[in-house]
Amino acid sequence: MADAKKELGKVMMTLYLIIAIFAVCIVWAIYEAAVLGDFIMMIPGLVIGFMTLVFGVPLIWLRNSERRINLRLAVIALQNERTAFSVLAGSVGCSDAEARERIVWCLNNGYLPGYVISGNEVLLSKLMDPNLQEHAVECPNCGASFTYVGKIGQCPYCGDYYPPQNKH
Repeated sequence: MADAKKELGKVMMTLYLIIAIFAVCIVWAIYEAAVLGDFIMMIPGLVIGFMTLVFGVPLIWLRNSERRINLRLAVIALQNERTAFSVLAGSVGCSDAEARERIVWCLNNGYLPGYVISGNEVLLSKLMDPNLQEHAVECPNCGASFTYVGKIGQCPYCGDYYPPQNKH
């Protein structure tokens, strides 16, 4: 979840940077014209400010608004082990099919590690395969606590297997 939130922060910082460039250019143009009386040096400030406002802000906003919605969906999905597309769609105001497409984007870009799509929901892959589930147990032989993944685990202290194997 930290990666998705970090990426969302980068998106917002890009937007703030573009808006700051616009503001600096306008202040530059006003300063050159009003304070220094140099109307020739005012032109680059106006041109850069105009280009930033007319071209930069809309392009960045359109590109990042889609990305921002995708990252919001990733953060919501990461907060739950299992989330239906209808819930995700309702959280950002889109259709279930669009939410599914956006989650596929998040999966392809690595924002949902360990998650898969199953039917009408996105869920942790370990929920689908019992061989990938993690178990916390206490060893019946030596009493040590340990965790294992899958159907059979081995105590790291005494080497006994859990669940206990038949010893015929």
